Amino acid sequence: MTTGRTGLGHDVHRLFPGYPLVLGGVTVPADVGFNTHSDGDVVCHALIDALAGAIADGDLGTHFPEDDPDAEDARSLDFVRQFAGHVAAAGFTVANVDAFVVLGPVKLRPHIEQMRANIAGALGLDVDQVSVKARSNDGLGPEGEGTACGAWASVLVYPTTG
Repeated sequence: MTTGRTGLGHDVHRLFPGYPLVLGGVTVPADVGFNTHSDGDVVCHALIDALAGAIADGDLGTHFPEDDPDAEDARSLDFVRQFAGHVAAAGFTVANVDAFVVLGPVKLRPHIEQMRANIAGALGLDVDQVSVKARSNDGLGPEGEGTACGAWASVLVYPTTG
């Protein structure tokens, strides 16, 4: 019997005025964004952690360390694309992705479908295999207040057969 394996990932970054806000590979119009080594895309970072967890192979920092000069200003969606190859080489196929973003004052609903399409494209999946949801947190906590943005992702993978 072939059994699936799940993975769970989480990432959060502080928000700063005047920096780009990139989520799921989409540059979202906002007055705040991430001042990080890469583009800071918490959705992609959480997704990589979830994928790494599902195949029991480290985490984002294991594969894309912050002190790697090649990762400076890198697109996190490219990290997802690259890690998809690693997942396949490890003998697994991604069945689905479920991601959840929390950010208070910025409206994300108009960008969700593009995020889904970007993630699906990076993983070689159909869009209906990728879910992205967003909440405001009703002004509670750093995410709700708009001083941080967090994301969670879960994945299901199966051993590749044949």
